[in-house]
Order: sequence, then C-alpha cells, then structure tokens
Amino acid sequence: MIGVGVVGTGFWARMTHLPAFRTIEGFELKAVASGNQVNADKAAEQFNIPVAHENYLALVKDPNVQVVDICTPNNLHVDIAIAAFAEGKDVICIKPLATSLADAYRMVNEAEKRGCKLYYAENVPFIPALAKLKELIDASLYGPLFRFKACEGIGSLHASWFSDPERAGGGSIIDMAVHGMSFLQWMAAGKKAVKLYAEAGTFVHRQKAEDTSVIVIRFEDGSIGQTEDSWSLAGGYDSRFEVFGTKGHALVDLLYQHPIRSVTGSSAEGGATVSQLHPVDEHFVKDGHLNMMTHFRDCIRDGKVCRSEGAEGFEIMEWVDAAYRSMQTGVPVLFK
Repeated sequence: MIGVGVVGTGFWARMTHLPAFRTIEGFELKAVASGNQVNADKAAEQFNIPVAHENYLALVKDPNVQVVDICTPNNLHVDIAIAAFAEGKDVICIKPLATSLADAYRMVNEAEKRGCKLYYAENVPFIPALAKLKELIDASLYGPLFRFKACEGIGSLHASWFSDPERAGGGSIIDMAVHGMSFLQWMAAGKKAVKLYAEAGTFVHRQKAEDTSVIVIRFEDGSIGQTEDSWSLAGGYDSRFEVFGTKGHALVDLLYQHPIRSVTGSSAEGGATVSQLHPVDEHFVKDGHLNMMTHFRDCIRDGKVCRSEGAEGFEIMEWVDAAYRSMQTGVPVLFK
C-alpha cells in the first residue's frame, strides 16, 4: 500500500482528493494536516484517517507517509514540496505548481536533485470525455488540427484567499486558465509555443486580480490555441472544449449527457457534412480525478511513464507568467 499524507482540508481536498485516495485500491490515507487543527481533526474523522498532524512539517516527517499530496493555497505549495523532497517523499501537487515561475522551477529542480517524483495534479487530460476525444483525434477523424480552444468559467470564487494575489499568485488566469492551457498543451502534442497574447480585466468582483481573460497561443507548426476563462460567468459554470481540423470539428460540452459532437466532411469541397454524437462509456464524464490519481498510483507502484509531472506543470507556469506579462504590456510575448 502507498501511504498518503494530505496537506490541506479545504473544499477541493474534501470534494476530490480525499475521496479519490479513499476509493482507489493501492492508496491508504495515513495522515492529514491543516493550518487549522480543528479542520484537520474533522477531515481525519470524516475520512477515517489515523493521524491529524498540527502542521505540514510534522506530516512530511511521518514515517508512514510515502507520498505528500498538496491541496493548499498556492503560495504554500513550494515550501511544502521542498520540505517533502528533503524527507525523500514523492509529491502530488494541485494546480498551479506555485505562485511564480521561479518557485515552480525550484520545485522541479529540487525533486530532480533529491531523486523524488513531482506529480502535477491537473485533471483535464484525464477527463473521460476528453480522453475519448483524443482517441478520435489520434484516429485522424478530424485530420491535422490547426486550432483548439477551451472555455472554463465559474460565477464566484471558491474561497476568499483566491482574491488575494499574494496568496493566489494572480486571479482567474492562474486559477482557471491553467485548465484551458492544459488542454492546449495536450492538443499541441509536444509542439512548442512560440507566441502568447493575453487580454484580461476585472469586471464583476471587487478585487485586485483579474476575473476574466482571453489568451491566444501560437505553436511552432502554426496551429492556434485559445482559452477563455473567468470567475465572472453569469449562471455559474462553463466547461467546453473544441478542436478544428482539416477534415472536421468537434465540440465537447461537459454539461450534457452526450458531450462529444463531431462534424466531418467539407461542404466547401462538395463533400457530405456528417454530424454525429460520440457516447462515452464512463458514467461520470465530467471529472478526471479518479483516473488521474489511479494513473499516479500506477506510476508510483509500477513505474508507469507519467503523463502529468512537474515538467508539464512548469510549462503551464511559463505560459501563466507570459500571460501576465502580456496583460501588463499589451503586447504578445515571444518564447525563445
């Protein structure tokens, strides 16, 4: 069994990470820690965790913990990860890796130096509907992709600390756009970003950080990625993904039962246009956390090649950093 210690007992830990670890065979919750001991005790009782540590330093030194799962405000990620690596522990870190590119680099570098693994807990590449879409793309149903797009929106902040740029590292870009960026990264399939342009603003919430953004990324093969993200969405929730290829187009809307809609063929060339729905076998198509944590288990236990490590999270942080620079200067950022 893989002993897991979870740092953080906020809504995301309680809603996704703790239930996943309790559900997946091979993981065993050994400890939990929180900045608030009462919250740690409550989480320990709710999820039948034997130890509730008073702080993360005690948790990373716990001999029963082999993997430290970081599920805290963004500004705490780097210190917790560095402390865990110093104890020889692997780390699973919720998105984003850190609040700055420099701290994200420290995390990746320290993991490599200590011979530890840093797993990047971004669930988008593990969502069943999107995994099915990738299968269709890889089967050339849509032809080579030249454009791909994501829309992620919510109507309000998950917790008050998100509105504090010192704790969060920014606003909706570092919180929401990282999901869309992960989709673009996946669809780009290893191609390097060459240019990024961002527009953002604060329209709904009274805060210092942006609540709305549109980001466009150009890749080395000429393809275009776009992600539209916000905390300002009336109605409360949006999660859509699109791909455009030379032979067709697909839209994934995670609000609907049959989330993948394809249109193939070219009416411009006189060919037939065919619209079809692609059912997804998994009952719960919207969330990828069980698939993600199961994948991490297989990487830890069986040495499987990981699809989402520190390197992927670091590239996302490079894009986040570029987005804030572009937003501030009003011009695109060119990548070397």
